[in-house]
Amino acid sequence: MNETHALGTSEDQTTSAAHVTFRTTPDGPSIAVGVPAEQSGRLVGTIAVATCVVGSIVGPYLMARAVHMVASGMPWQVQFGLIVVAALLPLAYFLIGRRG
Repeated sequence: MNETHALGTSEDQTTSAAHVTFRTTPDGPSIAVGVPAEQSGRLVGTIAVATCVVGSIVGPYLMARAVHMVASGMPWQVQFGLIVVAALLPLAYFLIGRRG
């Protein structure tokens, strides 16, 4: 009897209303995410965490490419420092944002 009651709760209904849609068009791919209004705060938090993780992974690669293309005569210590900064900035943004 408890199992039947647990299946019909409003929590199950709000979870079933969440959706993610991926589309590929000639202009490029797109993604749409939808959640119930009660869960919008959780979605924003998840997107912030995902953005910081992706930024910390992709940032150093992009910085290394930029340094290589723009200033090839730059000392390796400066190049390494810029790559470390590119890796740590998204993490710092996330940690500072969680305090506020």
